[in-house]
Amino acid sequence: MINIADIENRGMVYVPYPSALRRAVLDAIAAWEAFCNLPEEVKLRFPYEPDKKQSGNGYELKKERGETLDRKEDFHLRLSAHDELLTNARALGDERAEQFVEAALLLPDLIEPLLVSFAQEVEERYKVQGFSTAVADAKPEFLLRFLHYFGDCEPEEMIGSPHVDKGGFTLHLYESDKGVEHLSTDKQSWIPMPLAHEDTVIFPALGLQQYLGSRVKALCHRIVATPECARQGRFSAVCFVDFRGARHYDKARHGRLQKFPPGFNYDMPAEQFNDLFVE
Repeated sequence: MINIADIENRGMVYVPYPSALRRAVLDAIAAWEAFCNLPEEVKLRFPYEPDKKQSGNGYELKKERGETLDRKEDFHLRLSAHDELLTNARALGDERAEQFVEAALLLPDLIEPLLVSFAQEVEERYKVQGFSTAVADAKPEFLLRFLHYFGDCEPEEMIGSPHVDKGGFTLHLYESDKGVEHLSTDKQSWIPMPLAHEDTVIFPALGLQQYLGSRVKALCHRIVATPECARQGRFSAVCFVDFRGARHYDKARHGRLQKFPPGFNYDMPAEQFNDLFVE
């Protein structure tokens, strides 16, 4: 049962985690960890192809601590790039790359029913006819992001800088440790956002806030290192969902979202907020 009112009251909604999806995610995470153990020079041969509207496909390495704090490696995959991703994986000459891509690309078919159920609840509550169909039609473009935050940091250190996501909404799939926190609506406190094996969480990104006329707000969140994560690093996976009819955050004009003050979108005037987007 999805309590869709929580998307306004809590900024997110917890949803039952289908067991088949959970098992497939765990298999994909195991394959991702194996990929991360490949030599750096091998991983860097996997190309990353950027996309101005959301994020590209392929492997990224961010080793140096920069303005946005994050030190990590990540991998982006979409069903629409299935053949290209597999070709690039095979070119690395290590079966672990192909095994990871294949395991990850099994997920969209298992994710779709959960997201359509969520979209149907949104459609009914906010009277946005056709929203669930738009989400279902977007399955080839569901963006899977697998992340590995490096260890070698201090407990309580912020390893994922505060930000809102720029797509439509986000489905959290996996975390190897706690540490995700979201910003309260009054912007005064950070609240833990733990996951359980039985439930997972969906939260709005900028695209859904814009689509629904700010009746929901994109959730500002960050990641703080636990003692275990500080030593061992942190693995996670999410699915970013855009949908037909959504306008896109104009990154080319406004820059990275991590540069905005935390919670900037919670009370931004409508005209100013709408100016952030492009068709």
